[in-house]
Amino acid sequence: MFKKDYEASWTDLDPNWHVANYAYNKYSTDARVSFFNSLELNKTKFDKLNIGPVLFYEHMHYYKEIKIGVKFSVTVEIDGYSEDGKFFKLFQNFYNQKGEHLAHLDLAFGIMDTVKRKLTLMPEDSFNLFKGLSRSKSFQILSKENMRIEGKSPLNI
Repeated sequence: MFKKDYEASWTDLDPNWHVANYAYNKYSTDARVSFFNSLELNKTKFDKLNIGPVLFYEHMHYYKEIKIGVKFSVTVEIDGYSEDGKFFKLFQNFYNQKGEHLAHLDLAFGIMDTVKRKLTLMPEDSFNLFKGLSRSKSFQILSKENMRIEGKSPLNI
């Protein structure tokens, strides 16, 4: 499981003096970028191949507040992927140094061709690395249908 360590800073606080929701997103994004780097999916490769990750949704669950100066870690765990390497789900968890679960993030993403503006496949070498990593207990092989939360589809007017 991928893990990155942090410490809550003054700029992360909201008016209630604990870490604001935007900061959780900042830390989860930073951990994800580091995770992608470990798969050799970095800005250089993205630019060379004209690709980049695109989020379909993020859903954060908060369990325990984080206050200034608290040291914590953010993990990244694979919850699913499609067999062709087009769709992906991750879990990200926040833990303090005592191992207490602070927050949980569910997210789904794909890889976008930045020229065609359409979904494409994760590069094969990176996808092979991705498939070899540890999986969540709820891991599943995904289809396009798995990528929408039930009842959450676009409704044109």
